[in-house]
Amino acid sequence: MPDSSNKHENRNTERKRDHLAFFICILLATGFWFFIKLSDNYSVSYQMKVKFTHVPMGKLVTAIKDSSLTVRFKSNGYNLLDLMLHRKLDSLDVNLLRNNIRKEARNNYVINTSNLRESVAQSLDVNDREIEFGKPELRFTMEHLHKKRIKLSARLDLSFKSQFRLYGSKLIPDYITVYGPRQILDTLKTLKTSIVRLEKLESNQKIQVNIQNPYPEILRLNPSKVIVRLDVERYTERKIQIPVSVSDIHPEIRTFPTTVSVSFNVFIRDYEKIHAKQFKIIPNIKNINLRNVKTLRLEVVSSPKDVSNVRINPPDVEFIIIN
Repeated sequence: MPDSSNKHENRNTERKRDHLAFFICILLATGFWFFIKLSDNYSVSYQMKVKFTHVPMGKLVTAIKDSSLTVRFKSNGYNLLDLMLHRKLDSLDVNLLRNNIRKEARNNYVINTSNLRESVAQSLDVNDREIEFGKPELRFTMEHLHKKRIKLSARLDLSFKSQFRLYGSKLIPDYITVYGPRQILDTLKTLKTSIVRLEKLESNQKIQVNIQNPYPEILRLNPSKVIVRLDVERYTERKIQIPVSVSDIHPEIRTFPTTVSVSFNVFIRDYEKIHAKQFKIIPNIKNINLRNVKTLRLEVVSSPKDVSNVRINPPDVEFIIIN
């Protein structure tokens, strides 16, 4: 019985070896066939996106009427595989400084595709006599660049640790030079940065940020990036006794109490700069008949720009008419 089992296992092992050998032979045959095919020449056709490069100084390509070009050529499989792997068939770079440009009308220009044959052949590593183009010409619009200085504003999305706030922010520089067609520059008043998102701030920050270009294909920004400087400061709470101002109220009244406690948040560096005379608190008498009420709500009509979260205690006062 054991002898029969061993013979069965040996036959299975031999079958597996035969299958593996057969599979390896298939792979080798396929590999040889693939390499043979790669050595063959093929006629191919690709539609390539046109990209204009090396635009003359002071000019800008504002529209491409012929944005793609079909290129037909012959090449062996090895070269085609390399071109596809390196994505050289995706776009066609047209150097405007090395090709003859013909002006047709105001701001409208033309390039004969026959002028591209040598540079395209070199880029694709093929014989230039084997290249054909689907169009005889490429048309585009190119305009003279004008410039304008534009003010910047920062887009901030910030959160802070407890007892910290933004003391101030600054863009460096806060103006940039924008180059483009005059009709577009005339519509621009300001430009904004990309959003600066920071959390749990407790110290000063300096961040490089991109400027949002509303027409990236048409406008050039110089510089295209700026520095946002954030001044982060700790704040504290302070209280001051402020007299209630009634001098502008007619008929004359006297409040009880005559002074109230004002609480507010102030930055540490500005703590000693804040004084009672910088506040003005009055009773709100709009649309109120003083003879029909006993109390008046207080409101802050002026306060230092360096304080926040101003609260009055008590918020209401009693009064009497004295004249």
